[in-house]
Amino acid sequence: MPVPVQGELPVSYTSVQPANTEDMAIASPDISDLYHLAGQLQHDRDLPLDQLRQRDREIGQGCGGKGDWQRLRYWLHAVDPEAHHQPAWAGGANPAILLNVLALIAGFGAMAGLLLGSTQALVNVLFWLLLFVGLQWLLMAGSLLALLQLLRGRVPPASPVQPMRWVLRRRWPDSRALREAQPLLRLLFLRHGQTVGALFAAGAAVAFIVLPAVDNYVFVWGSTYPLSDQFMQWLVNSLARPWRELLPGATIDPELLRASRYHAALQVLDAQRLERMRGWWGFLLLCLLVYSLLPRVCLYALSRWLYRRQLIASLLGYPGVERVLARMQAPLVATGGTADAMPPAAESTDSGGLRDEVPRAAWPRALLLEVAGAFGERAPASYEELADGQPAQSASLASGDLAADQRTLAALPLQDIDRLYLAVKGWEPPVAELSDLLEPLSAVSRCSILLVPLPGRPLPHRKVEDWRLFARGLPFEGVDVQLLNPVVAA
Repeated sequence: MPVPVQGELPVSYTSVQPANTEDMAIASPDISDLYHLAGQLQHDRDLPLDQLRQRDREIGQGCGGKGDWQRLRYWLHAVDPEAHHQPAWAGGANPAILLNVLALIAGFGAMAGLLLGSTQALVNVLFWLLLFVGLQWLLMAGSLLALLQLLRGRVPPASPVQPMRWVLRRRWPDSRALREAQPLLRLLFLRHGQTVGALFAAGAAVAFIVLPAVDNYVFVWGSTYPLSDQFMQWLVNSLARPWRELLPGATIDPELLRASRYHAALQVLDAQRLERMRGWWGFLLLCLLVYSLLPRVCLYALSRWLYRRQLIASLLGYPGVERVLARMQAPLVATGGTADAMPPAAESTDSGGLRDEVPRAAWPRALLLEVAGAFGERAPASYEELADGQPAQSASLASGDLAADQRTLAALPLQDIDRLYLAVKGWEPPVAELSDLLEPLSAVSRCSILLVPLPGRPLPHRKVEDWRLFARGLPFEGVDVQLLNPVVAA
């Protein structure tokens, strides 16, 4: 997910510690963090590996967080503190706030329109329930279904016409920053949708309290369809069940139900009967609060929790984050030994006559799968993306021997793997047989395709696009494509 960097980032790192580490550790992530992370990692590709190691180890030493998200959040603030001081709406009016205000006004206007537009101030109870309860429940059922699909790891289908796309394009105009995070965007849509729905119900409730206080409205029911008094009594009793014991005055008794049945062509209402039919108001207000506003608030809380969880997973799963975390946690050991005395598994850099031993950390629950000898004679650690750490397990797939490849995959401990790194020859086109061969690994949640280049030659853009198109059809929840860069000695 290439994202351009907004503004100039410093070429050299200067240690800047956040003001309050504890507040930052518990702070909720924002989708702008994903944008800043992508931009910073893109910028880091142009910096020497030794400089990145030194910078990230210094940041790691001052980080007090124990979890991966706390460490990553601290790193983001340390490398680019100014990017997080600018509010999300600093570039202009926030469309989300505008939508929320419009939803509140729309709810008030819808209720006011129904009350003020009723003939002779007679409000049809059935139409009121259909608009402010039935329709809201239909919309909430769709939101709940989408949330359940996201919980199961599926991306729900989207309508081609979505107002929320306009909001996102205003806040993040580069569509490439949104292309690969579809589950996250669906949750963002749902969270804003529940906010809009809750504010619509709140505006309607305000109108339903204010307008009857300054004008007289009565509530009647009637329909062309043959609805009996018994059916209506069952309906109102079922709706009033949650508050029947606590607020008996907000229920509908059989006498009120019979008195409020109305037909304009045959009925003449006296003052006493009109006064009695106002008894529907408390029942309808509680229906609005209990069946429209309260479920919206619950769905908002659920979608907000899922959104935060999915956003943290997207941030931690972004290509390159595992290398940042490995560099932050790498121990810094100073020794006066010579380079010949250094262990072969360690790497060293000269620092004022001393040498820093940087053991490569193993990434737990990760598998490096090399296809058809993609690395050739070079070791995986000779590439920047694998120089700071390597998957704890590795295996190789032969070239053309399908039976041997299947035996290799069958012997893998899939229960201990949740991240797959697939090293392929980037200059060769992908083949459909590879996708079929990886089918048994579909239980792995995330796959990163590592494109190994020819020595001294960059990969053509069309080859990279071929592999990205191939990656979209792989049977994994999350797939990304990374170009490996050889380590260049300073």
